[in-house]
Amino acid sequence: MTEFTSIKIRKDLNEKMQLIKKQNHYKSINELLDHTLDKTIDENLEVIQEQPLFRIGDKSITWTDLKQSKNGDNWSQGNETVTVLFKDKQGTFLRFTYENEVEVRYFHFI
Repeated sequence: MTEFTSIKIRKDLNEKMQLIKKQNHYKSINELLDHTLDKTIDENLEVIQEQPLFRIGDKSITWTDLKQSKNGDNWSQGNETVTVLFKDKQGTFLRFTYENEVEVRYFHFI
């Protein structure tokens, strides 16, 4: 059985879709969309895995991880720890702590 969902469409777009449906003798808006989408999507989509910014042990930290983090969050493994010192919409300052070293780096969100 086919599942359905509801969406809100602006009135002016709905009127255009109804006109196209009528001109092409489609039975429904779904049929219009089926024909339209079939013509516009003609390539295989490939999922590309996000590349890590850095690694803590065997854990990869990505831009998504940084953007979803909060001040005070940390990742650690063994004698390595990374802590979010400050994060806002522009970027984040991270403290990298190794055995006897501490380093602070800034990552700017694009």
